[in-house]
Amino acid sequence: MRRALGGPARWLAGALHRRVTAIALAVLAATLTAAALLTAELIRVDDRASLDEVLLGELVEVRRALPPLLEAQAGADGQLTPQEAAEAARTYQLTHSGSARHLAVLDVPGGGTFATRESPAVLRDLVGRAQLPTGVPEQLVTVPSPAGDLRVLNAPLTAGGQQVGAVLLVGSLEPGRDQAREALVRIALAGGVGLLVGGAVLVVAVRRATAPLRRLAEAARAVDLAALPDQRVSVPGTRRDDEVGAVADEVERMLERISRDEALRRRLLASVSHELRTPLAVAQGHLEVFELTSGGSHGQDAAATAAVLRRELDRLGRLVDDLTAVTRGGTADGASVEAVFVPDLLVALAERTAGLDLPLVEVQVEREAPPVVIAGDEDRVVQALLNLVLNARTHTPPGTRVRVAARVRDDGWVVLDVADDGPGMDPAVADVAFEPFVTTRDSGDQRGSGLGLSVVRAVTLAQGGRVDLATGPSGTTVSLAFPQEA
Repeated sequence: MRRALGGPARWLAGALHRRVTAIALAVLAATLTAAALLTAELIRVDDRASLDEVLLGELVEVRRALPPLLEAQAGADGQLTPQEAAEAARTYQLTHSGSARHLAVLDVPGGGTFATRESPAVLRDLVGRAQLPTGVPEQLVTVPSPAGDLRVLNAPLTAGGQQVGAVLLVGSLEPGRDQAREALVRIALAGGVGLLVGGAVLVVAVRRATAPLRRLAEAARAVDLAALPDQRVSVPGTRRDDEVGAVADEVERMLERISRDEALRRRLLASVSHELRTPLAVAQGHLEVFELTSGGSHGQDAAATAAVLRRELDRLGRLVDDLTAVTRGGTADGASVEAVFVPDLLVALAERTAGLDLPLVEVQVEREAPPVVIAGDEDRVVQALLNLVLNARTHTPPGTRVRVAARVRDDGWVVLDVADDGPGMDPAVADVAFEPFVTTRDSGDQRGSGLGLSVVRAVTLAQGGRVDLATGPSGTTVSLAFPQEA
């Protein structure tokens, strides 16, 4: 049994092209997401590498340009005072203005600190608030700060073997991260537009690619199995050289096998019905004569015996009639198509049930039945209804009421309901109730052939109708639905 689905699950379960499109779009979206994240990370890594290159280059420049300035400021003894070192640092500051990527701070103990002038304002602000991190001596590290993560390089300043101070080189990683976020947003927007456009194109392409499968399904759904022996079914796609063609070829071969089996079944049942009908008729005629002409006490016994045999032959005759109806299947062979007034159906059924002396069977009266007309064979529809009534009387406990009524559904179809208030059918039996030879009685005088409901289905399908069964602890209802005559 299929579980009811809702929302996206129900939409995805509807057609193959939807599932293929959804899977393709999901893969494409995942790929775009991964590409966007990878691109953003590469931008961040490249920006950090570029910043590290700038800081290391500045350190090389400090170590190249500052020592001569320090030596020029040194006295005759070659020793630098803090004031002399500060003067050299100030001279370096005047000739090296820094860059938009980094800040260089020369720290001379006792002489002050000197920062490059053209550095990022956010870094100069950290210097002014004394919040610039110092990092780890002689290491290039990432350090958090109020202005975001910074790359910091702290290195000593020496002149003539004497350490005169330190240089602090700082660059912000936030511009690179801003670029990465901007790239991520742009890729997301472009990817979203691409997914919408590509999704629309993909839906059309996949729908066209799976169109042969839909045509194949429609052709298979339209096949009338009962008409196969007399009708050649054309399966679309059999000449294709792809997977669709392979499926179409297999479906065509399957239909051919079903057609052969159906033809054999019909011939077998028709042959059995024909061969049984003649000897049954002869035997019934002779037994009737024997029953009427027998007299006396021994004659009464003989007549009783003949009556029993005739009843059994009548049962065999009904079995032959049922086999004949099942052989026709759901076809209209032997059925006349005419306008059938629904109240007349119920009147004919009431006459048949009254003649059979069936107790507790209620047939809707003519004046209460809907005055509508269906196209079909009145005798065969009455036969189907009578079979349902007899089946209900046979397979329910004594005292069970059986009701037959007609109604018109909202969709305009005419429904004939045969309902009983018995204990209901076993679910295992209900699932196969309309299959041939299914019966719950296999012994005694009330044993059946199991063809009654099969005949009902065959007759109803032959009239273009439908059969529904509802059963439960409160009873069983079999509904025969027929379209109204236009």
